[in-house]
Amino acid sequence: MRTDITEIARLLAARAEAVAAHLLPQGSRDGNEWRAGSVSGEPGKSLGVHLAGPKAGIWSDFADSDTGGDLLDLWRRVRGITLGEALGEAREWLGIATPKPYREPKKSYTRPQRPVCHAPQSRVLDYLREERNISGDVIARYHIGESGNDIIFPFLLPDGTLALAKRRKAEDGAKPIPTAGNCEPILFGWQAIDPNAREVILTEGEIDALSWATYGFAAMSVPFGGGGGDKQQWIENDFERMDQFERIYLSTDMDKPGEEAAIEIADRLGRHRCLRVQLPRKDANECLKQGISREEMADCLAKAVTLDPEGLRRPSEFTDEVMALFWPKDGAKLGYRTPYKKLGDDLLFRPGEVSLWSGSSGVGKSQVLSDCVVDWVDQGSRVCLCSLEMRPEESLKRMCRQVVGVRKPTEDAIRRALFWLDRGLLLYDRLGKERVKSLITVFDFARGKYGCDQFVIDSLMRLGIDSDDYVGQERAMYELVTWALARNVHVHLVAHTRKGEKDGVIQGTEDIKGTMEIGANAFNIIILWRNRKLEEQINAAKDEEERKKLEERPTVLFNVSKQRNGDFEGKIGLWFDMDSYQYQSAHDRSVWKRNYIRHDDQMEFVA
Repeated sequence: MRTDITEIARLLAARAEAVAAHLLPQGSRDGNEWRAGSVSGEPGKSLGVHLAGPKAGIWSDFADSDTGGDLLDLWRRVRGITLGEALGEAREWLGIATPKPYREPKKSYTRPQRPVCHAPQSRVLDYLREERNISGDVIARYHIGESGNDIIFPFLLPDGTLALAKRRKAEDGAKPIPTAGNCEPILFGWQAIDPNAREVILTEGEIDALSWATYGFAAMSVPFGGGGGDKQQWIENDFERMDQFERIYLSTDMDKPGEEAAIEIADRLGRHRCLRVQLPRKDANECLKQGISREEMADCLAKAVTLDPEGLRRPSEFTDEVMALFWPKDGAKLGYRTPYKKLGDDLLFRPGEVSLWSGSSGVGKSQVLSDCVVDWVDQGSRVCLCSLEMRPEESLKRMCRQVVGVRKPTEDAIRRALFWLDRGLLLYDRLGKERVKSLITVFDFARGKYGCDQFVIDSLMRLGIDSDDYVGQERAMYELVTWALARNVHVHLVAHTRKGEKDGVIQGTEDIKGTMEIGANAFNIIILWRNRKLEEQINAAKDEEERKKLEERPTVLFNVSKQRNGDFEGKIGLWFDMDSYQYQSAHDRSVWKRNYIRHDDQMEFVA
């Protein structure tokens, strides 16, 4: 990438003492400054250059209050050269080679004949001054010509060579056209720009450039108006000449083509030094004609902003969000908890995240998730469950036990449990395989119409991706994460492990079946482990005393092996109750079974 003026100035400031000694070798260090008599370089104290801190490279001559600036200004003053020449010398001194990439041979342009014209004195002068409010001084400085009733706009290179000329009728609505074909497209107005200027305004038309100049600001115009692509081909020809500007104000029209032009120019000249100007009228000349003051126009420049890529924000813009993470307002939810009190708020399922639930076959992944879903409904969540491995009625049979807390609820309790689940549960009635894109379409509808904020997919192996298609798995996970972030919802994805447990070893994230990118893209990873050996010992206990002692140990480990946005990673034990299909942590065992419909207000799931 070409090193432009902003980077050159920064690199020089970082080596301020070496630059000062190079330019003013007869000077000397005095504290935090390099001192010399003047820009001529003689010994003395009048001129001082800051050598460190935030003002590194800034200089001033106390004997002449009008002189000063940064090290590039000092370079051109000491050497008696233009800013462009100073940039070249500074690059060479810094050892920065100007890149010369391969390019097609430069186009051969035709130099137009100079139009037969004279300085405006009749219709053109009256039109520009009376109808467009352009000052006579600006008309002369930009070398505007008059040919009959035509305005002549000369596009001159800095050395005075005519690269392009355009003419237009001195009347509103007329379009300027080139006086000859195959001419070199360059900016209009180089003839009026100080060779040492470091700021410039670019407009979409010649009269707008003249208008900004009438306000007292350096301005040029693109040659072929708004829009992108070929409309801005002048950049190729003026690219090196634009090096001298560290601030480029883009004052193209306040419409779609103007915006397209601003983005194209900023992308190619550098967004860090291009600022978009917002005007109170369509363009600069409309502002001039309608009496917008110079102070108002200067304020537009002061408020111009860089065309930052979408997503770049300052820390202070997140104040409310960060404050809410530390001190959530009453009733605000940072995420949904599990039903297990030992975890409390140590594990929260937050909006815009994807959680992975894993473990070997038969450990109870779907069962624990179902227990959580019931509790999430109680917490006010609206959940959409897509179990591609189990019929909806089977899923609901298990949930009825978890809602009521008994092995075989009565018919009335079943009706009440299903009615209670209506408030916060939708089931996608589909078995077999389902592609991620079509599943997201269904989820989008559930999010939009019913306000679902959590989505469960059981399981990854049913998403129509081959077990050895790692690229497909990574793409599917990426689509789910992208969708969760865009829709501000939480997605729970069940994923199996590669192989069964061996010798009671608890499996880890590396054992999740499929590409490692599945785990890498998940925000949370929960791995469940079932202590089958302990279950066998409990079932084979010789007496009640031995059994109670064994039951003091949990048969399931709930392992939070990854939590990107939380402080807790670790394991807790869970006890499983066969009658209720509920799980409990050590902190819940005093109240063994939950019953969600005992004091239910029977609210409906309303679209």
